[in-house]
Amino acid sequence: MFFKLALKNVTKSIRDYTIYFLTMTFGVCLFYMFNSIDSQKAMLNISAVQSKSMEMLTQSIGYVSIFISVILGFLIVYANRFLIRRRKKELGIYMTLGMEKGKISRIVVLETFFIGVFALAVGLIVGIFASQWLSVVTAKMFEVSMKAFQFTFSFNAFYKTLLYFGIIFLIVMIFNTISISKLKLIDLLTDGKKNENLKIKRLWISVVLFLVSVACLGAAYYFINKNGMLEVNEMFTASIVLGCIGTLLFFLSLSGFLLRVVQANKRLYYKNMNMFILRQINSKINTTFVSMSVICIMLLVTIGTLSTGMGLADVLTKGVKESTPYDITFSYYGSQKGDAKTQIKDIAKIMADDKIGLSRYAREYAQLNYYSSDLKYGDFHFDDSLLRQYFGDDQIKAVNKFPMPIISLTDYNRAAKMQGKPEISLKANEFAVNCTLYQFQPAIESFLKNSGKIVLNGKQLTSAGKTAYRTALQTSMSQSDSGTLIVPDAMISGLTFENGVLNMNYRVGVNEQEFLRQLETVYSEDAVKSGKIVRPYDMELSRTLIFEQGAGLKTVISYLAIYIGLVFLITSAAVLALQQLSEASDNAERYGLLQKLGAEESMVNRALFSQIAIYFFIPLSLAIVHSYVGIRVANNVVQMLGHLDIMGNTLFTAMIFLVIYGGYFLATYFGSRSMIHQRQN
Repeated sequence: MFFKLALKNVTKSIRDYTIYFLTMTFGVCLFYMFNSIDSQKAMLNISAVQSKSMEMLTQSIGYVSIFISVILGFLIVYANRFLIRRRKKELGIYMTLGMEKGKISRIVVLETFFIGVFALAVGLIVGIFASQWLSVVTAKMFEVSMKAFQFTFSFNAFYKTLLYFGIIFLIVMIFNTISISKLKLIDLLTDGKKNENLKIKRLWISVVLFLVSVACLGAAYYFINKNGMLEVNEMFTASIVLGCIGTLLFFLSLSGFLLRVVQANKRLYYKNMNMFILRQINSKINTTFVSMSVICIMLLVTIGTLSTGMGLADVLTKGVKESTPYDITFSYYGSQKGDAKTQIKDIAKIMADDKIGLSRYAREYAQLNYYSSDLKYGDFHFDDSLLRQYFGDDQIKAVNKFPMPIISLTDYNRAAKMQGKPEISLKANEFAVNCTLYQFQPAIESFLKNSGKIVLNGKQLTSAGKTAYRTALQTSMSQSDSGTLIVPDAMISGLTFENGVLNMNYRVGVNEQEFLRQLETVYSEDAVKSGKIVRPYDMELSRTLIFEQGAGLKTVISYLAIYIGLVFLITSAAVLALQQLSEASDNAERYGLLQKLGAEESMVNRALFSQIAIYFFIPLSLAIVHSYVGIRVANNVVQMLGHLDIMGNTLFTAMIFLVIYGGYFLATYFGSRSMIHQRQN
């Protein structure tokens, strides 16, 4: 009997469960999709480095999935709370007819089980097929080809999805049982006629709290701008704490503040059905300010991860071609050795003496040595206003204390020649500057145009030009040369040797892995530790390795950003939708009364639309303000690694919000309208 009754209830209440069911299905689908990435290796032609990136991606998603499952668990429990409230009158009728609470709990548990199993099955089916499409996206992001398309199924993702969501549904069933055991018959039958208890009954208190919230948020914005997101310190912590307090107070006071502001404008207050709409919003926000605050913060995380996360991924890979002008670069850090006798200024010669056979692999190579002196970045007297566009005052002070690296004219010309760039010439009293980090270029070129004079080892040098050269002097992960001084060869004498690099381009047809294995054989750890041989470099970095690592890192960051962002966005929109559907159910009689008082159906529909639109827009609007401040600061950090396409990331995030958040809004409106009309008929 209970089985049939539960199944009949689910079928009868399918409209009430639609958003709940679709949200769970979407959650299961995303969960399976992203956890099935490990099964895609079989289809992709990936190297050992890319295979490690795939393993890192799989592990990262595994850890994030634990957090995601907790979020989805709270969502499902929260949604069930509203669904039970939606059906209080129905449950009250069961109790009036003599049904015990235990039996009612059994019916609700069975209903939850039916919906859970159905959502899990549909979500898994959709996720399995969607993961095949994800394989193509993964191949594109890793910049590799697919061996041959084959239908894949991840048993690991399947079992993990069953386990995690099985636990969630079990918790929901326990929660429902406890909730029903606490219900009273009088509450079930009269709940729809109860008014919300206002947290703040005096409007002037709302106004004061609103002003306090604005002050807290203003202080939070100031601190995060001052901190620059570069250090987790007291200022950073204060910005987070004040931001959360300000957000909570904002929603606690907003309804009363809005009521006070609109009431001051009588024409607006009494126009159409604004008074009714405002009163509805006033009562609802005042009692759900905690959930609204949490939703706002979740939307902030969504906007931040989708825009900044994707932007960071693009920055890390976009400039790879410019930052890798040579096939491979060997670096030796002499300044870290401490003993001047260990300084190595001819890496290639030592490698030849060690029988590496460099000429068999190299088409061309050239050594470049860096030196330092007492000359600091601050001695260039950069225009701080040009640097403040990207850096905070503390960062500028720190940079000004760094010694500027120096190279000889000959070394620079060797590096430029290997790239096919023109060589330069300098007089005995001239210097030039090379800079690839675009944030420093305006300040450096401003100095070259306005002053253009420095003192090096007691000798004054004048700039040979008004612009900085932009040559990548070695293969690296990103364009990170914030300014390198180029001086005549004679000026090198007396300077401190810092480090040397050997840039090398391969002969046609050379196998890089074979060359690296040769190096590992000659400079094995055992041979180096035993003192039999001295390795003339501390690190090697190849173009191939950087491309593969960059593609892997881009995939990891992008997938995590999309995974977290989508789940948070769905959770936020679903909670808002369920709250409004519950509100529409509770207030169906009020909307019916409006029509009895002479309001046309179109006016009632517009009032409902406005109420839901405002309810959806308020947390989103504050989240956008938070995001504007946070993303602007975060972008300054990201831009240290390269130029960020802010417009493209913004449009991408806006499109996702329009589809998902806008979709939930429309579904909520049409569902609420149908619910009200159904009650009236």
